[in-house]
Amino acid sequence: MLTTMCLSAQYRRPKLVLLATMVALASSSVIAVIIGFILSVTLPVEIITYMSGFLFLILGIFTLVKSDSETVDTCDNPGTLFGMFSIVLLSELGDKSQIATLALAAQSPYPIMIFLGAIIGFFIVNSIGSFTGTNIAERIPIKTVKRVVGIIFILFGILVIFRIL
Repeated sequence: MLTTMCLSAQYRRPKLVLLATMVALASSSVIAVIIGFILSVTLPVEIITYMSGFLFLILGIFTLVKSDSETVDTCDNPGTLFGMFSIVLLSELGDKSQIATLALAAQSPYPIMIFLGAIIGFFIVNSIGSFTGTNIAERIPIKTVKRVVGIIFILFGILVIFRIL
């Protein structure tokens, strides 16, 4: 949810951020339900963790570099939507919510119900985050929002890389 809030505050397009977030979370949940076990056997969680951490660092640095601009990104660039999708997807791979979804799906005779429950939960939490981020951003200058978002993403990257988060 915090990633969704930060993205929404930065881009001020809560519906688009929510869409990118939900597509990423649905993708993550599909991986967890269908091929989560195979992924955990063939690709070490450490690699996924480091990729996620470095993606947060890169996005944080990029955001800080662009923080002097007073203009709000309109998200018209397809790369922006892909960037939002990528950071949410990679941050969820191997995350507690994905592991919980995987564990529940492995134990349940109804894995589709586990998937649907996960998606409903993600939608509720990230809807709140998306619209909260936009509301906060309307009260704070965009330069400040970009700097705070950049610092938060860099901090997330460091915490993920050092396996604190």
